[in-house]
Amino acid sequence: MSFREKIHWVAFISIGIVFGWYFLSYPWDIVGTRAGVGAAAGMLVPVTIIIIASMSVVTIFFAIKSPKETSIREDEREKTIHLRGTHMAYYPLVLGVWGNLFAIFYHVSPAMHLNILIATVVVAEMVRVGAQLYFYRRGY
Repeated sequence: MSFREKIHWVAFISIGIVFGWYFLSYPWDIVGTRAGVGAAAGMLVPVTIIIIASMSVVTIFFAIKSPKETSIREDEREKTIHLRGTHMAYYPLVLGVWGNLFAIFYHVSPAMHLNILIATVVVAEMVRVGAQLYFYRRGY
């Protein structure tokens, strides 16, 4: 498994766990109030810190474990994997944008709109990283 693939696994798992916690523990009963936005903002602080910390620690660990792999330039296969994953993430991103547009027209609360935006980005990122992992495993 290459260095970049290991980093993608860490990103996929950490994003899945941390945002899984976010959406499961969000106080949905206050989503229609002004406090809902504050709750989202307050919960995004530990989410951001945990993702940055986990990615940093694991990247440093793998860099120390195999320092030669960290300086290897991205080859054509990895560039293709990156492009394909990014291309696949475009579709849920566009659907999320349309969902957000409909949310504006249906006058959802600001906190609900914020959560739809967060979910859009998280789903698109999970699709991107998941597709890249699939293509790494498939050998493209």
